[in-house]
Amino acid sequence: MRIEAGSSLMTATNDLIGYITPQNSRELTCTGIACVDGISFEGHVFLLSLMPCCGLLALPFWAKVSGRLVNEREEEAVLTVVVTLFDADGKHLADYSDVIAVEAGEKGTCDVKLLGFQETAETYTIAVTDTELA
Repeated sequence: MRIEAGSSLMTATNDLIGYITPQNSRELTCTGIACVDGISFEGHVFLLSLMPCCGLLALPFWAKVSGRLVNEREEEAVLTVVVTLFDADGKHLADYSDVIAVEAGEKGTCDVKLLGFQETAETYTIAVTDTELA
């Protein structure tokens, strides 16, 4: 089936696509990143999930924070990355985390998925700590 640009079918499709947006289209602001000694967090980005359309499945998270961890230590590091969400008044809303192992002198990528939609979220912080292995 071919649809000509400017046809009524194309206009209806564009109107529908216009409504397929994330629940909250504004990007949150990062107010701080804290890392343990010998570890740095670089190139992080806040990404909203796309809403499902045309039979696509919804992603199980509303947004994620991705970035690269750089291990400047001489041994492997097992790290926990925690993203904490806050509202406009600085009230704690939720914590989300990811655990990653990074070889000595290497970089690793982490994705912290924000599972529950937080309508009042305005800002977030990132904290990287060493993970205790049992």
